[in-house]
Amino acid sequence: MKQVSPDEAVGLKFPEWLIMVVSRDAKGQPNVQPAGWGMICSGDPLYVAVAISPENYTCQCIRETGEFVFAWPGEGQDELIMQTGTCHGNEVNKFEEFNIPWSEPVATNVPLLDGAAANLECQVMHEYQPGDCVMFIGEVVAAHVPDEPIGKLSNFAGKFAVARPL
Repeated sequence: MKQVSPDEAVGLKFPEWLIMVVSRDAKGQPNVQPAGWGMICSGDPLYVAVAISPENYTCQCIRETGEFVFAWPGEGQDELIMQTGTCHGNEVNKFEEFNIPWSEPVATNVPLLDGAAANLECQVMHEYQPGDCVMFIGEVVAAHVPDEPIGKLSNFAGKFAVARPL
């Protein structure tokens, strides 16, 4: 085994699970961004964690409203990942620009992404800034899955693969 720099080791993170972080600003405009740093961090109560750059509009939206949706993108949403990851929500309404299909939430004011493998509505419980990103810990207050299971997308350095449900 050879020693490498921490940056080299982190560069080998692929494949990575992707999530879509959906939010609304204080005026009600929806926003969505792909993120690679998200996970379930507690089973009881069910909490998820997501790390977002403090400069991102998503961070501002979550801070303003205290809620977000943690969605696993589903098969066929690779173009949506690329579209929403290459523009800023404070400059363009991504839902209108990309005609993103969505459904009404039941426990938050944040849209659910149609076509996602799962949508978890979350209320922010904790916020930390352990380094260059802000980590939001959200309690899952409602969960949604499609009628027919959809495979989750994984990122292989910009190429996407589907993990199919059993």
